[in-house]
Amino acid sequence: MLRFVFSLLPALLATTSVDAQSPTPVGVWLHANKRIQVEIAPCGDQLCGKLVWFRWPNDAQGRPLVDLKNPDPALRTRPLLGLAILHGLRRAGDGSWQDGKIYNPDDGGDYSAQVSLQHDGALSVRAYVIDPNLGETEIWTRVR
Repeated sequence: MLRFVFSLLPALLATTSVDAQSPTPVGVWLHANKRIQVEIAPCGDQLCGKLVWFRWPNDAQGRPLVDLKNPDPALRTRPLLGLAILHGLRRAGDGSWQDGKIYNPDDGGDYSAQVSLQHDGALSVRAYVIDPNLGETEIWTRVR
C-alpha cells in the first residue's frame, strides 16, 4: 500500500502545482467597444498587449487603418494592426496587474493602466492619468 501511495505522489504534486497557478490575462480579449481584439502576452516578467483584430480593418478608401491621432506626426502612418498598445503591467496580487501603460489610438493618448480578472472570467481594464480613482474602467471579454 505504501508503495502505491509513493507511486502516486509525483502525479499529485504535478496536479497541485498546476492548480496552484492563478489564472492570468494572457490570451486574446474583445474590447468593450466590440470593434477590436487585443492579445495579451508575457514580456519578460511583465505583460504586454497588441491589436490583433478589427471589425473594420480598413478606412473609407479601403486602406488599412493607421495611427492617425498620434501626437507625433512621424507615427501617424504606422499600421494599427499589430500595434503594441499595452505594456509594463506587473503582477500586483492574485488576479491583478498594475503600473502599466495603455495607448488609445482613438485619441492618441497614453494612460496609466491596471487590469484585474473578474470572477466571471472577464477582464477589468482601468485607464487613468494620475489617480486610479479618477480613471475609466472597461470590461473586456476573453476570446481565447
